[in-house]
Amino acid sequence: MARPDLLIVGGGIIGCAAAAFAAERGARVVLLEGDEIGAGASGRNSGAVQHPFDRVLAELHHATRGIYDELSAADPAAFDFPRAPGGLFLLTDDLDAARQRIAELETEHPELRPQLLGEEDLRRQEPMVAGGWSAIRLDTGFPIPPEAATRAFAARARTAGADLQLGHRVQALGDGAAVTLVDGTVLHAGAVLVAAGPWSGELLASSGGPAAIRPTYGVTLQINLLDGPRGVLEEGAVHTVNRPVEGEEAGVITFSMVNVRGTSTIGSTFLSWTPDPARMAPRLLENAARFVPAVAGAEIVQGRVCARPQSPDGRPFIGAVAGRRDTFVAAGHGPWGMSTGPASAAIAVDAILDGAAVPDELRADRAI
Repeated sequence: MARPDLLIVGGGIIGCAAAAFAAERGARVVLLEGDEIGAGASGRNSGAVQHPFDRVLAELHHATRGIYDELSAADPAAFDFPRAPGGLFLLTDDLDAARQRIAELETEHPELRPQLLGEEDLRRQEPMVAGGWSAIRLDTGFPIPPEAATRAFAARARTAGADLQLGHRVQALGDGAAVTLVDGTVLHAGAVLVAAGPWSGELLASSGGPAAIRPTYGVTLQINLLDGPRGVLEEGAVHTVNRPVEGEEAGVITFSMVNVRGTSTIGSTFLSWTPDPARMAPRLLENAARFVPAVAGAEIVQGRVCARPQSPDGRPFIGAVAGRRDTFVAAGHGPWGMSTGPASAAIAVDAILDGAAVPDELRADRAI
């Protein structure tokens, strides 16, 4: 490979978006992916873009929505981003707690226009939900095919001249802007961007970077239902588990459900260990049937597992790695990669090509 201006490690949503942004600005870009585009969480997510419950992540989300609108307008056949949200329904049977949460959201995120739906109002909007549940409806939740955005950015990057090399797994970072592949090959570049999701921590560990990025494993089931939800259904809120899951056998199993093009995906888990989707399926179905009874008899199309890159404070690390002038990172998004990743990639590219500042709350060298 010719020596590029930028060598990107990782072919997920962030790596592919960064490759597109940098190549479109005239940089010579090589992206290395050990497997295939979107092999991890960027292709195995539940299929929903949502507003995070964190002011810093919310800013990334708003910018990402604009990027997705642009991506969709350029080629709607490849990536069709919804013009309006389908709604996020936080299911609950505790109306007092729901009212308290709505008051908090009206202060923290008024743009979500929180609304309390009683049992009858909820069933009118989402008829498949079981009786006994109410919901907080939020003005977010954009269903998209899980891998569509990542593949669209990969195609955009190639069109701009980026060289996306699959089957090249990076084993370590070398001195300066260099990487070492598993076969011992050393590649040099003007700069290196580590966007390897949950594996970023291992690569950065020996380089003074944010090694605290660790995987939390998610299992989802794709099922066939005659009628799926119109919006995104969720038990509680993802922000309550947007932290590392501690302990060898620790984990959280919660309910979420989204329908994309006739296929419903249910989940999800936040586990510290690598699960077997087949063994987890009965527990996920049993939990989901509490909220949507039709799930109990649904055909399972596919069970999938992926590792999310979780940071200690729930926010990604972006920018220059401490002590390494030409090595950068954009990783640690947890469950919010699809909802905030492209904006993170844009910040990283501006830092690499222009020396632009990264917000303090996202800096790779921030104190945790």
